[in-house]
Amino acid sequence: MSNETVDIKAWIDNRPVARYQWLIMGLCFFIVLFDGFDVAVMGFIAPSLIQEWGLSKAAFGPVMSAGMIGLAIGALTAGPYVDRLGRKKVLLIAVTGFSVLSLACAFARNPYELAGLRLLAGVALGAALPNTTTLLSEYLPERNRSLLITLMFTGFNMGSGLGGFLAAWLIPSHGWQSVLLAGGFLPLLLLPFLWLLLPESARFLATRNAPAIQIAKVLNKLGGTFSAATRFIMTEPQAQQKAHTDKTHAHASDWAVQGSP
Repeated sequence: MSNETVDIKAWIDNRPVARYQWLIMGLCFFIVLFDGFDVAVMGFIAPSLIQEWGLSKAAFGPVMSAGMIGLAIGALTAGPYVDRLGRKKVLLIAVTGFSVLSLACAFARNPYELAGLRLLAGVALGAALPNTTTLLSEYLPERNRSLLITLMFTGFNMGSGLGGFLAAWLIPSHGWQSVLLAGGFLPLLLLPFLWLLLPESARFLATRNAPAIQIAKVLNKLGGTFSAATRFIMTEPQAQQKAHTDKTHAHASDWAVQGSP
């Protein structure tokens, strides 16, 4: 197989799901889980925060809205950065961003600071969710894609639900700040695994004319036997790829907004 030309999408579509693809799905599942936790967290800590700061529900409204606005901004603006940096780098930046910003939210001194931090965290969250979905879809055979992406998306609802349990456990003894600290610290533990194990999009590598050995290393983990002499191509029209990406980004953003409290 070392000297042949390989269509990446067709090759993936014609193979069964390998263990490495399940690993990719697992990593994406945890990104989505922490994304869901962070999107929903303000709804769980709001009563304690309102009471401590002496705010009305109306005064706290901008804090709740800021995250949703940031979510939309992130989902709409991440595309150009993906085209330049790749999906893996954008995901690493996004996960780092919403983790650090969640930690920072725990130290906010007033609703204005908190709203600003939630806006920025929302941008990172909005960039993470659609790119996780698209990266996973690019590594799945078409016949299994819908089912496995749906399984990955269950992480969003699980993360939202986890926030409620964690808030009920932590707030009485440690205050609302502890929930935000947990929501920032836990994704940081995931980052080394994402850095080491999550692949860059093979499509991105092919369209950027990356060395064949880079693509071969990834596809060989899926069961291939390729070498640096293999020529990798993407026959899917660019317009079709863009349409697929835009549709995925819109679907992921809708899911996040609908799943938020």
